[in-house]
Amino acid sequence: MQNFKFTLLLIALIIFAQSESLGQSTITNIEAKLFYNENKTGSESENVSGTFSPNIDNGEFSLWNTIIGGGSAEGYSNQTIVIVEVTSKGESNQKQTMQFSAISRKKIVLREERTFSCIGNTAKYKLLFLLNNTGCDEIKIKANLVKDGKILSSKNKIIRFRCGE
Repeated sequence: MQNFKFTLLLIALIIFAQSESLGQSTITNIEAKLFYNENKTGSESENVSGTFSPNIDNGEFSLWNTIIGGGSAEGYSNQTIVIVEVTSKGESNQKQTMQFSAISRKKIVLREERTFSCIGNTAKYKLLFLLNNTGCDEIKIKANLVKDGKILSSKNKIIRFRCGE
């Protein structure tokens, strides 16, 4: 009888754990891209123009002197866009909060909380964060996905900018 109760309790815990994770979102990726803020068309009517680099944190992109177009940069850049990808599991993941921080040399580059919803079965949702005045110092990125005060998922990334002669 004791084994039967234990087995029932174990089955109930497994079902509960599976039902909790079915509707849970997770941070599946963080990537970063340089923003090249150049008006190459020469048109004065454009307020903002420019292009993005490929993913810069893949280990192959040199981040040396990007503020003057050095390393693998295709032009000068002192702005970086960070894209945090969240994948939902289940029909609806409403009112989740992304806690995002970017820190360089113990100085906060950006700290932001954003509430959002992922709707759809295994939907991918991307949150974009713009970091200004980047290019010479390493930046530590931290993203926490929070719901009802509980951290559902967390991911860290380091962008290894460097400058010198």
